[in-house]
Amino acid sequence: MVNRSSKHTRVVASFVLSAVMLTAAAVRAQDPGEHILVTQRDAVQAFDLVTGNGSQTGTAAGLISGTTFVEFQFTPTGPPAGDALPIAFKNKVIITDLDGDQIFFDSDGTGTFHLGIPGFDFRGSGGPLSGTYVVTGGTGKYQQWKVGTEFKYRAVATNPPTGGFGTVYVEVTFRGKVGQR
Repeated sequence: MVNRSSKHTRVVASFVLSAVMLTAAAVRAQDPGEHILVTQRDAVQAFDLVTGNGSQTGTAAGLISGTTFVEFQFTPTGPPAGDALPIAFKNKVIITDLDGDQIFFDSDGTGTFHLGIPGFDFRGSGGPLSGTYVVTGGTGKYQQWKVGTEFKYRAVATNPPTGGFGTVYVEVTFRGKVGQR
């Protein structure tokens, strides 16, 4: 015979666990209709502060997994507000999967680049970015991806306050059912 008190405790515990899991999923996705296509974790390899040109390499995970290479160019779009400089950017992205197949994207968007001026709240330099990934071509299995297909993304780029190059974290999302792109 099951103790009523322990049965009640298990029911309450399962409701609490369910609520925590649903809340965590909602916070992560931010939009229940959005799904993660790919996350990128890149390290900046080069950046010229004068021209805004640079490159980064790293890894991708998700519906596309493999290595990444990104050429980027940041362009200021207005004067700084404190240490925050509004920017636009144009990137060329290559993701190479485990089969050696590649998919190519143009990635354009806007963001805020904190300049790393001592005395401001943001430590280091960098900041939030958002924009689009647009398919421009592919090899192997990615040849069937329609050129011009657009995905939304959000990212954050940070460089350490000690100087040197930092990292970039990217989430590329799509709407609809998983498998529909």
